[in-house]
Amino acid sequence: MAPTGEKREEIRWLSQIREVVFGMQDGLISTVGFVAGVHGATADNRLVLLAGIVQMIAGAFSMAAGAYLSTKAEREVVEGQVRSEYARYADEPYMAQEALLGSLEADGLPRDKAYRVVKLISAERDAFLRTFREKVLGVGAAQERVPVPAALLMGFSFAIGAIIVLAPYFVLAGYGALWTAAGLTAVALFGIGVAQAVLAGTRLLVSGLEFLLVAAAAAGVGYLLGRLLPPGFAA
Repeated sequence: MAPTGEKREEIRWLSQIREVVFGMQDGLISTVGFVAGVHGATADNRLVLLAGIVQMIAGAFSMAAGAYLSTKAEREVVEGQVRSEYARYADEPYMAQEALLGSLEADGLPRDKAYRVVKLISAERDAFLRTFREKVLGVGAAQERVPVPAALLMGFSFAIGAIIVLAPYFVLAGYGALWTAAGLTAVALFGIGVAQAVLAGTRLLVSGLEFLLVAAAAAGVGYLLGRLLPPGFAA
């Protein structure tokens, strides 16, 4: 069994799967939907590719910026609440101890045993605060996402997903490129679903099909919208 510190670090890094999954699936789904829409509006392969590249670059930067700002805001709000609770602990330590006692009881520990645990851990301030942070405030190490790495991971994952969709347009044209892009998207999304299921220990087929069906719906909507545009709209 891995030491506690190493396992905690492993779990913290695995929690970054959110950025990878979200970024790549959005890069795949939004790009295949966008490309299908443009393809439905125009038969110009170069225009489809150019529009797709622009959408990829803009989307990657947008996703990275959104991940940075949302992660930073979340972290600042959480840390502000934690500091407030720590300050209250300094002024009213018994209130914090009572809160931890209640949390341990809610987890199923008998009150007398929970009381002994709280009394024992209260003798070590740092250990008490870490336990209080996790058990009472619900803030664990896996939730402490860092803004810059989260942003880079999100933007990079989006770009990878978009490149998978656009790749066929560099070598094929017309519906051959579109159906190849759709096929690659389906395979990639199914693979993401399976990979997520492996890490989470859930059913592989169900997770893979879930991602695949969402992509098919997005591509279909994008294509239909493109077909609804008047002839010559993208000329």
